[in-house]
Amino acid sequence: MEQDEFFLKVSRALSGCQMVEMELKLYLAHAVALIKKRLGDRMPFGMSGDDFQNHSLERLITEFKKFSDNQELVKRLNKFKDERNFLSHKAIASCIDAHNGYQEWQAASLDERLLKIEKEASELFLAIHNDSTRFLGYLWFENEA
Repeated sequence: MEQDEFFLKVSRALSGCQMVEMELKLYLAHAVALIKKRLGDRMPFGMSGDDFQNHSLERLITEFKKFSDNQELVKRLNKFKDERNFLSHKAIASCIDAHNGYQEWQAASLDERLLKIEKEASELFLAIHNDSTRFLGYLWFENEA
């Protein structure tokens, strides 16, 4: 696999990872907005979606577990987190040799793994969104508390 092609595949997989993180942040922001809406003036509620903006994927998953009972999705997210961490911290480094530069054979060995990460990211993005549909209608269309 050519070096440019390898970096493009890594970029596509990483962008999928970022989409998962973004969808988790949206889910959490919508969840706390619904709680705030339901509480109304009954008690102060100082959380907002901004509270999650700088969280790592691992921390987003920890927070997500507090708002969703979809254990299968949580399990998939935790497995995905490990792959995302490999991609972010080791994938490129494993294909660059300090003395010989880009290692085409090593990059080629990661091809299937990169495609799986990209595919799983796309599926997780949709699964998170679908999980949020259980409550988004209440957030958008229900009258104030």
